[in-house]
Amino acid sequence: MHKVILHPGEDGYWVAECLSLPGCISQGKTKAEARANIREASEGYEGMLEDNEANPKFIVKFMVMMKRSTEDICAGHVTTHEEAKRRFHQPKKKS
Repeated sequence: MHKVILHPGEDGYWVAECLSLPGCISQGKTKAEARANIREASEGYEGMLEDNEANPKFIVKFMVMMKRSTEDICAGHVTTHEEAKRRFHQPKKKS
């Protein structure tokens, strides 16, 4: 079992982070949903590592990418789900 941190997100969702798996982050409308989602995400993460354990170059690239994802999230370089919906689903202005 991995240590998971839950905290409220900016968009009203709960954010779940698995600290021992770089970049393994999920969210849910409730704490229970966030826990279930991070459990599923960590199982997928570990499954991907197991499937590719014979390819060390892939594993190194994957770990670097996931670490960068975590750093971007912590630095605020990503948007929340609600922000993305507002940005990409705004009705086009009529001329």
